[in-house]
Amino acid sequence: MGLSQAYIDCFKKRHSVILGITRSGKTFFAARILQELQDSGVHTIFVDPKHDKGYSHLGTICHTPNEVLYQLLHKNKAIIYRPPASKEEKVAGLDRISDYLINFSKKDGYRRIRRVIAIDELQLFVKKGESKAIEAIWTIGAGIGIVGMALTQRIQLLNETAWSQSDNKVIFRVEDRADYLRSRNLDHYVDKLDFFQDSINQFYYYSTTGGGNWKVCEPIPPTRRKGNLNLQPY
Repeated sequence: MGLSQAYIDCFKKRHSVILGITRSGKTFFAARILQELQDSGVHTIFVDPKHDKGYSHLGTICHTPNEVLYQLLHKNKAIIYRPPASKEEKVAGLDRISDYLINFSKKDGYRRIRRVIAIDELQLFVKKGESKAIEAIWTIGAGIGIVGMALTQRIQLLNETAWSQSDNKVIFRVEDRADYLRSRNLDHYVDKLDFFQDSINQFYYYSTTGGGNWKVCEPIPPTRRKGNLNLQPY
């Protein structure tokens, strides 16, 4: 089953978190959403700390915040930021980019641009449990046309602000303990753990777009209606 336009639009309007272990399908899912959003005119930034060549077609590759700034100035709709290896440079780089985005949202000629910034392995950009960039994007971003998308492997690794401020939540197979999941009011997901841990169902996901309404969703097709994603699925 494909992704409906109404479902894709939710990721344009409200913050999201996408959770799943390695090779569960979370990054493939996020990439599909980003390309669908690009097709509808949304500007996207994919923050790729793993420097994954499989997703290099998602935009112009930048390795420094200054390179990202150049692309923002020229209104490039699709940008990839591949940060340096060190934790300090990752945190500082994302902080600078979030400052750029907020400042651009106030400038003539840029105010009406809607952006989605997807951050893979979100925990790598948090220092001592805090992140200036994540706090800014997830608290004031949506009101000025900047929407966050957080990717990580476990809920316990997720910044609290990102989790609490995201209406869209997508959970693939995760390895958080059942008691911890219940503490996050995910009893309904725990009740389905046997289903999600079955290898036959490894690419299924559990999703809500707000309002407490969750559903089990079938794997998305490996190719898109509007051209090939050029990815190895999952």
